[in-house]
Amino acid sequence: MILEYVLVLSAFLFSIGIFGLVTSRNLVRALICLELLLNAVNLNFITFSVFLIVVN
Repeated sequence: MILEYVLVLSAFLFSIGIFGLVTSRNLVRALICLELLLNAVNLNFITFSVFLIVVN
């Protein structure tokens, strides 16, 4: 149950990052959105690694 919440949060952060990266004209804002994308990916990696450890 908590897995779905974390994945939805990660997808939401990823979509905000993509939208900001596509629409930004400022370099600093684009880098912040890129960091948001990478944080969403890291959240997915951490979630699945914990999930796989619990399942095994």
